[in-house]
Amino acid sequence: MQTILTPDDNDNHDKDYNYSGTVSLLDQPSTSNEHLTSFSPRSDQEKTVHKTDLQTILSRLSAKIDDSPTSNQINVVRDYKGNTHNILRSTVQAFSRRRFNLGARLDVIFVDDTKEAEGAVDGGGPTREYLRLLLKAVQQSSIFAGPENSKRLRLDSEALHKGLYRQISQMISVCIIHGGMGPHLFSEKLSLQVCGKPSGPATLDEVDDETFKEMLCKIKEAETVPEAKAAIEMAKDCLSIIGAFRSISTLKQRDMLVQSAVEYYVDGRCNVALQQFVDGFNTLGLLQEMQTHTDLFHIIFVEDKRNLRSSDLTSLFEANLSDHDSYKRELETRTLCFWKDWIIDVEDEECAPLTLENVLEFASGSSVIPPHGFLQQPQIEFLHNAPEKIFPEANTCNIVLKLPIHYNYESFKTNMSNGILWAPTFGVA
Repeated sequence: MQTILTPDDNDNHDKDYNYSGTVSLLDQPSTSNEHLTSFSPRSDQEKTVHKTDLQTILSRLSAKIDDSPTSNQINVVRDYKGNTHNILRSTVQAFSRRRFNLGARLDVIFVDDTKEAEGAVDGGGPTREYLRLLLKAVQQSSIFAGPENSKRLRLDSEALHKGLYRQISQMISVCIIHGGMGPHLFSEKLSLQVCGKPSGPATLDEVDDETFKEMLCKIKEAETVPEAKAAIEMAKDCLSIIGAFRSISTLKQRDMLVQSAVEYYVDGRCNVALQQFVDGFNTLGLLQEMQTHTDLFHIIFVEDKRNLRSSDLTSLFEANLSDHDSYKRELETRTLCFWKDWIIDVEDEECAPLTLENVLEFASGSSVIPPHGFLQQPQIEFLHNAPEKIFPEANTCNIVLKLPIHYNYESFKTNMSNGILWAPTFGVA
């Protein structure tokens, strides 16, 4: 699949797809994935050990993917600017089909606003892009509450009735197993709850109903028993509904009342939703691995504090260089030097609003490096035979980034940055 850049004011890369039978995680027979090598940046020794363990687990899970043809078509609507809308609805529609197989590879098709469809069972790039967009939509789902990167479950009775908690955890499972991508949005507590580990008592901060929280705070902050009783009386209706209304005679009893109300609101009433949510992780045996290796899966579910670095990208990509003592090799060496300087400038925000995540997304379809690495070795190639092409190109299926040849760094920097920022869609422009 070839990404050819043309200027546009949109940076969403999910448009046209040409499939060339390239190899990806999803293309491997289910019996042969286990021996394949994956590629990711080097890190310190301790992280390498953990990454290797997680890589082994994820490789074992991905080896279970059924590579035979299925009816796993997922249709994603894209507007004229290349933006995707209602991706969560489209995924729910697909997952709800009787013949949809969570353990089989995906058939992602992007449909534009003129109803033209592009895509088929792909070589990895479109699927990685789809999974990235899906995780963003999951993060904004109505079943979660709390800060952007520290979500907890909230009760949505309609979502519970429709089985949305289970479907969303199935979506997360598919993202992990099919693409090695984690949500990075769970709170520490939710991560422990899903893995079946003790998660500690609930706190007032976790109560997302501001009116009820304010009532409980007034009770908690009362300095005398009469003040606490008055605050409890004001909250009588709410406390009665959850079975927490009772008379107190000491401040200790006041604290117990508040804590029992918090525990019920945060955990007790969400218990059925949590069980449905946990059940969805049974996809291809993921839940068992999560419960057995909770510490290893922490980096997938909870926000990863370590940002992508320039050294990650320079060590991730391998350059395909021409023979020594050739003029092409001289141009490639200089361009490779430009590339390394440019990546550092991107990290230092010298090319804002461009980020390292944008660069990786442009080359691979994913804005993060999967914990088990990419199945293919990401490559750098050079655009020798097209001097009129001043922008970079990318084959996201094979993860090949093609660098343009420029004779000075400023020209390279400008065109690399603008090319990726202006890339109007994820496919052929």
